[in-house]
This record gives sequence, C-alpha cells and structure tokens, in this order.
Amino acid sequence: MSKLTCYGLSVDAIADVLLKDTRTIATWQRGVSKKASRFHDVICLSIPLTVLFIQMDELWSFLRNKNSQLWVFVGFEVDSRFWMNFELGSRSTHTATRLVTGIKRYLGKLPGINPLKITTDKLAAYKNALQSVFKDRDYVYLQIVKKRVKMRLVTVKKCFVKGTRDDFKGKTQNTSFIERFNLTLRQRVSYLQRKTLGYCKKKANFTDTLWINLYDYNYRCHHQSLRLPLTCPGTSRFQKKWTHRTPAMAMGLTKSALTWRYLFVTPIPVTR
Repeated sequence: MSKLTCYGLSVDAIADVLLKDTRTIATWQRGVSKKASRFHDVICLSIPLTVLFIQMDELWSFLRNKNSQLWVFVGFEVDSRFWMNFELGSRSTHTATRLVTGIKRYLGKLPGINPLKITTDKLAAYKNALQSVFKDRDYVYLQIVKKRVKMRLVTVKKCFVKGTRDDFKGKTQNTSFIERFNLTLRQRVSYLQRKTLGYCKKKANFTDTLWINLYDYNYRCHHQSLRLPLTCPGTSRFQKKWTHRTPAMAMGLTKSALTWRYLFVTPIPVTR
C-alpha cells in the first residue's frame, strides 16, 4: 500500500489493485502516516540538522472543487535534498508562519559565521513569516521574482530582501531545486496531479499521503545527485563505482537506506 501510494495512485486505485475496501486502505494510510510523522519528528529533534541553504515554495491544489483552493507549502534543504517540512492551508502568512516555525524546530547551530541562506518566490507571506519567527537567528533572504505573459516566462529578477549578492555565491541565486522537487511531488501524489479525477475530497487524506511520501523520499530512496564516487572503483563494467545515498544519509541522520519494514517495527518514543 505504501509503495503504491508513492507511485501516485489514488485510494480507489490501490483498493482495486489489492482487492481491499477503500476504507481499509484509508485506515492503513492513516496508520503509516502517523508513524512516519512521529519518526521524522523524533529523528530530526534527536539530531539537530546542520542546514546552510533552504528553499521554500508552494503548490496549488484544491479540495472537492476548484473553488476551494488548498496550497501545499514545502521547506527543502538544498545541499542534501532533504524534505524538511510541509504545511497545508491557504496561501497566506498564517500557513507560511506554521511552515517556518516547523523548520526552525529542527535547526541546530550554524557552523562558523555563515548565515542561513533562504530563497523563495515573490510571495510576501514568506517575508512576514521569517521576520516573525527568525528574530533570534542570523539569515539572508533572496526573493526570485518571475514575470509571465500568457504562461510564458518573460523576465526573472532578484530581490535581496536581507543580505547582498555576495552572500549568495555560486549556484544559490535561484529556486531551481525546490521547483524540480515540486515536479517530483506532483508525480508522486495523485492529489497534486492536474486534469485528473484523483483530486482530494478530504484534507486528512492529503496529509496522510504527503507524510508517506516524505518518509519514502527522505529515508528510503537513493538520489542520483547525492551519489559519491568510490575511492577505488572497479575496472570492470559491472563493478560498483558509486556510493548511493538518500537525503537522510547526506544529512547525517542515517547510515543506510531504510525500508518500510523498519518504519513499521521500530519503536518510537511518545511523550505526553
């Protein structure tokens, strides 16, 4: 069920494949989502994350009908490709503040004197959220302002809200990484796919699907952009030449790729 969910299948499609009732599939998703949420929260709080560069963006969706918009706000660490957090809600400062607050809980101390780099689009909600939540943290903030005419990109401007151009060196003056992740998310989550009958009818189901995908993306799947060459690669064509890593491995949270079975059987401490 978890694997089929991460392949973008809806609850009805998964129930048809597994020959189960849709209510059974929804119950399974609710249980896996709850465990994945607690696991991610515990491991990120146990080992404070060393984060240098964050990109944030929002994806458009709807609930029951297109007149009821529902936005998915996502926080993404660039260097390790680690999906830090998400929030569902309106396209407002309130939802952005909840996202930034959730990200701040996971952050450890910054190494050295380098401030935290943050890039987003031109949505003013991010600026308001950062100003209210990151009062005690040193950060630099860049907005990428894009202008489109008839769905075609015309101009791209860079607005340095806090900091200067020297603070964003190399390939950091963009939102390319989070936008590429948005494509991956739309392929994995049926509720985010466009022109489909698999749209979301219940917000709780949307949240469950996102938590299942977060565990799969961060802890289970290897990412080609994170692989490292072996010090002594084999000369044969079929010998191993790379060390593959997950975002959690690149972040230093795990030593190997985890499995669904590991999530199901591992005990998670619960504080009340």
